[in-house]
Amino acid sequence: MTNEQVETIWDQILNNIKNNVGSSIFNIWFSHFQPKNFNQGILKVEVPSKFVKDWLDKKFSQIIIRSIREIVPDVKGVELIVSSKEAEESAKSVKKISFSKKIDILTSQKKLSLFDVNPQTNLNPRYRFDNFVVGQSNELAFAACQSVANFCGRSHNPLFIYGPVGVGKTHLLQASGNETLKVAKNLKVKYLTTEEFTNEFINSLRNHTVNDFREKFREVDLLILDDVQFLSGKNTSQEELFHTFNYLYNQSKQIIFSSDRPPKLISDIEERLRSRFEGGLVIDIQPPDYETRVAILKLKAQEKNVFLDDEIYDLIAKRITNNIRELEGALSNIIFNFHQMNQKITIEKVEELLKKFSKEYYRKINPKKIIKAVSEHYEIKEDDILKKNRTKHLTRARQCVIYFLREITQLSYTSIGEMLKKDHTTIIYSYEKIVEELKKNPELNQDIETIKSKLIES
Repeated sequence: MTNEQVETIWDQILNNIKNNVGSSIFNIWFSHFQPKNFNQGILKVEVPSKFVKDWLDKKFSQIIIRSIREIVPDVKGVELIVSSKEAEESAKSVKKISFSKKIDILTSQKKLSLFDVNPQTNLNPRYRFDNFVVGQSNELAFAACQSVANFCGRSHNPLFIYGPVGVGKTHLLQASGNETLKVAKNLKVKYLTTEEFTNEFINSLRNHTVNDFREKFREVDLLILDDVQFLSGKNTSQEELFHTFNYLYNQSKQIIFSSDRPPKLISDIEERLRSRFEGGLVIDIQPPDYETRVAILKLKAQEKNVFLDDEIYDLIAKRITNNIRELEGALSNIIFNFHQMNQKITIEKVEELLKKFSKEYYRKINPKKIIKAVSEHYEIKEDDILKKNRTKHLTRARQCVIYFLREITQLSYTSIGEMLKKDHTTIIYSYEKIVEELKKNPELNQDIETIKSKLIES
């Protein structure tokens, strides 16, 4: 086969690789995958950098050769070569966008995440399977969610996914709902957090509309409930969910749950409900491995129309290891800072910015500094934080103080309660309230990031 013939069928080869690795991985690692030379059965393929070459050799060498041989059987081997300096520079010549334009992109993405949520399903369309980066830490959960989406009510029912904060549980859950509606548009899907479920139930009790509440959740074909660990201690809500579960399950309707811990470790929950959680498929998601972290960073930068040197992705991925949300936050922070200063992003400057995301960096921050920073941001007196005033403005400020005391100082709920003269349950509720709202409230996200910056600078 000649070089010209290989080029003619190259799109077919690329499609075959895409089918074998998935679209998200393909878009990140194979976007500049080009045939260079075919001689004596060896196909030389050009890639944009040594970083990409090493990664593909390590992770995808067998898939690449198999995918190519399925189209061109007489290929004996594949050799990846790094492109010339000119080709590498041309890959960097991404269309330049002015600082103000890029800021528009960043802010518009936040607006989309808020206003594009479907009011009937509560699903956000930006959560999809094709922009979820799959790695060893999450591939089983990903496969299970795909199966549920394609065989709603007939596969893994219930599906229970657990893992620490920021590993992609919410993305997978919502992607399952969105994909289900693509497969079967006539199905009724409902996604909500456990806090939302509990609040709606409490309101129905208060307003004597419990029957309406039950009808709303028992007519769905797929119920997705996020963060069920927050049912702990809420006995009446647990009972209502138990009966809702039984009704849906007996009707062969699908249920998906998520939690930050396995069912057996959720405290203060009825055993009969725990047994329902454990009655289907229980899968955990671990923090992403190095390769997955790099892939996530590349995808997120791509979504922002930003190109960074591979060494920068490497540095960020090695410094932030446990939390995808922190990983994305670090990337956004770096991009924003450099566009604001209109400077070139260098490895040395990124190193300096990444210090703000290390635990050691926050050790100098004490409770007094947190109360001061939050009070200044919300323009209230520090003493007001400790008072019993329940105005909306003060309540939000108090909740933010509790959030930062928990996240930064790692104080126990009991210690925070003693400091702020609040009972233990109020502290837990306040912390969980902020954690939940951060998932869907861009304005609160901005407040938290602004206060965090002040704390770092102080």
